[in-house]
Amino acid sequence: MGNLDIMPWRSRRQIALGLLLAVLLGAVIAYDRCHAGGFMIPHQTAKGLGMANALTAGVDDPSAVYYNPAALREVDGNVLLLNGSYINVINSVENRAREARNLHDDNFLAALFVNYHLPGSNVTFGLGAYTPFGLATTYEAGFARFAAQRTELRTLYVTPAFSWSPFKQLSIGAGASFVHATGLFSRALCFDPITGCTAPIGLEGRMRITDTTHAFAYNLGILFKPVDRIKLGFSYRSRTDLRFREARVKLEGAFSIAATSAEVRPLPLPPVIDLGVFWQITPFLGAEFVYEHVRWEEFARFGATFSPRPRFLGAPVAGFSLPQEWKSTSVFRLGAFYKLTAAWEIRAGITLDETPIPERRLNPAIPGADILTLNAGVGYHVGRISVDVGYMAALYKTRRARNVELEGIPATGIPFLGVPGRDKFTTFNNFVALSLSYAF
Repeated sequence: MGNLDIMPWRSRRQIALGLLLAVLLGAVIAYDRCHAGGFMIPHQTAKGLGMANALTAGVDDPSAVYYNPAALREVDGNVLLLNGSYINVINSVENRAREARNLHDDNFLAALFVNYHLPGSNVTFGLGAYTPFGLATTYEAGFARFAAQRTELRTLYVTPAFSWSPFKQLSIGAGASFVHATGLFSRALCFDPITGCTAPIGLEGRMRITDTTHAFAYNLGILFKPVDRIKLGFSYRSRTDLRFREARVKLEGAFSIAATSAEVRPLPLPPVIDLGVFWQITPFLGAEFVYEHVRWEEFARFGATFSPRPRFLGAPVAGFSLPQEWKSTSVFRLGAFYKLTAAWEIRAGITLDETPIPERRLNPAIPGADILTLNAGVGYHVGRISVDVGYMAALYKTRRARNVELEGIPATGIPFLGVPGRDKFTTFNNFVALSLSYAF
């Protein structure tokens, strides 16, 4: 760390400014081709947020439990890391000059990571508690009267992991996750395809589904260092099916019963593959490029079966089924850091993230679009304590859906009617993260 003062301050500042300008220039050039989406929350630390989550090969703190368990060996000592994230979601849906804005703007998440090097061995253990998937949208009545009104998915992963280094250049790792999840789906219903429920003749209802479930997942990682300044990383996070088998259903309107239960079609949390290349360009400057593949194509349909079946104006309602037909996506991440002094480090990054939601299935519950992110961060290290701050601006392309039903065409069951016309989706996200770590 003493070598950091060899380079004059002016030269270091010029290199740092050049790095930041290069990242921002790359973002501007790539904007028209940027691609994001689904309900994945990839950033788990302030450092990860500041570097656009480009940490598959270069991660060097206990969040390797999530990013790449093989990299647990790269942590200097035993470290406890706490992270808090604030997510500001600003999105609206407009149709024929009528607009509905998401009321669930503010979201807070926390994560914890810790590692421990087993003395006298090449084995390192880690433990993490974090939220890699989630969703929260709420719309007031009005435009969204017969579309999704409130949709929430909350997950918590608790993951013990380990890494083992058979020799200096290679490390392998794995983790097993216990997943706790809660879900909520609420919307109003229209059973009048002729007038769209504009006439007060009682062909309206309301449905609210809630449940809690548990599942299991795993992740694998490999880290290879062909030379001292280059690291190659691979990680795989498995698919997890959330099975809400006994969901509680509350019904309002002209239903025969006020409550029933439902078996919800398994909701897949998709598998994720990351490939990263880290380059320590100089003793002060490092950068990583990550390619990420997310198999969203496994989310083909969302639906539920009611038991016992309620009746609406005398007709039995078996349930509902909404096609999703998502596609797998590619994500490109570029992040870099520069050490100003032994204590201070600055970071920057960009992400090009492709939405998995096809135009014909776009709906207010998950208003996805292609995204460009601009990321920045700073870290301060003194003694055993480190403090990191990260920020990300997620710039969504404005999107127009041409489907005449906001939720798509149902295959069976309840007709989910929307407002005919072209729907305009506008979204912008702010992410802020603060991490505190202590080496023991």
